[in-house]
Amino acid sequence: MTTTQKERETQFSFNGEDTSYLTHSLHPYPAKFPPQLPKKILEDYAIKGQTVLDPFCGSGTTLVEARIFGANAIGVDVNGLSVLLSQVKSTPLSEQQFSIVKDFILKIENEIPKWKSEKRPKIKIKEIEGQEHWFQNNVSEEITFLLNEILKQKDNNIQDFLKIVLSSIIVRVSNQDSDTRFAAIEKNIVNGYTLEAFCKKAREYNSRMAEFSELIHDTTELQVYNADSRNLDFIPDNSIDIIITSPPYANTYDYYLYHKFRKRWLDLDVKFAQYNEIGSRREYSSLKEKKEKWNEDLIKCFAEMQRVLKPNHFAFIVIGDSVIKKELIKIEKEISEFAPKIGFKVNEILSSDLSKHSRIFNPSYAQKGKKEHLIILEKL
Repeated sequence: MTTTQKERETQFSFNGEDTSYLTHSLHPYPAKFPPQLPKKILEDYAIKGQTVLDPFCGSGTTLVEARIFGANAIGVDVNGLSVLLSQVKSTPLSEQQFSIVKDFILKIENEIPKWKSEKRPKIKIKEIEGQEHWFQNNVSEEITFLLNEILKQKDNNIQDFLKIVLSSIIVRVSNQDSDTRFAAIEKNIVNGYTLEAFCKKAREYNSRMAEFSELIHDTTELQVYNADSRNLDFIPDNSIDIIITSPPYANTYDYYLYHKFRKRWLDLDVKFAQYNEIGSRREYSSLKEKKEKWNEDLIKCFAEMQRVLKPNHFAFIVIGDSVIKKELIKIEKEISEFAPKIGFKVNEILSSDLSKHSRIFNPSYAQKGKKEHLIILEKL
C-alpha cells in the first residue's frame, strides 16, 4: 500500500469520535455508519444548495448531515420505520413546537402516579399481532395510552417526533431480548415504567432536536420515500449531485424483523420491507438464495443510482464483504466488475479489515477475512 493510500484511509478513520451528537442518537438502529463520514464527504465534494441522495437511508445519518451542510436531501428506504425516523431526525422544529412537546411530556409525567397505583385507569388495549407473547398486559395498556395521546396532536411534525420517542422504547419494554436478538425473555416490567421511560427519552430527544434545529437556517428541501431502491422512477435522470449511502451487508441482518413490533404499534407496513429488503438473512439463510441473487439486486440498485446521478459526479458507497453458503463474497471485486458495465468508473476503493476495529463502520458482524470498503464511483 502506498503512502498516499494510507493517508487516504486515515482521512476516513473516525475511531473514538462522538457518533451520537445532535439527532444522530435518536432511536436505536443497528449498523449505522458514523456521521463524520458523510460530513467529511460533503465538505470535500459538495456545494451548498446541491442535492444529496441516500437510496438506503436507514436511520437518516446522511440526510441529517446534508441538512446541516446546507444541501437538499433525498432519502429512500424499504423500511417504513426508517422513513419515519429519517424524516424526524432531519426535520427541525420551531420554538413553539418545542414548547408543545414539553407540555406533552409534563402531562404524561403527571399521569404516571395513577398508572403506578393499584387502581390503574381502565383502557381498551390496541391489539397487534403477537401481543400476548411479546408484551406484558400493563405495558400494552401504557403504550396504548401514549399512542392515544400522541394521536391527539394536530401538528404532524410533533406527532411524528413523539411516535419516534415511543418507538425508541418499544423493544426495551417488550419481551424481546434486544435490538439484535429476536427472542422472548421475562422482564417483569413494573407499572408506570413504560411511561417513565417514554418521558425520559422525550426530554433527551427534545434537547437533541433543539441543538439540531438551531443549525438549520436555510431553505433546503427534504424528501424521504418508502420505496425499493431497485426502482427509483420517482427521481428524474441526471438530477442528483452526490450519492452517499451504505447498502445492506448481505446475509447479516433482518431490519424488518427487529423493528417488527415498533411498526405494528405505529401501524407501519411490515411485509413491504420483509419481502423487498435486499441482502437480508431471510433471503440467504432462511430461503437459501444463491449469491447471484445478491449481485442481481445490487446491479439494479447501482444502475438506478447511475441513472439519477449527474455526469461526472460521484457516488460514495460503504459496503462490506459477506458470506453466502459458506463462500466469502469479496464485494469490492464484484462491484469493480459490474460498475463499468453500467456507466460507472471505479475512482477509488478504501478498505478496512473487519476482524479488527473498523475505520469506517461499526463492525458488529466482524469476521476473519471480511473487509469493509468505501467505494468511490464516478458517473461517466
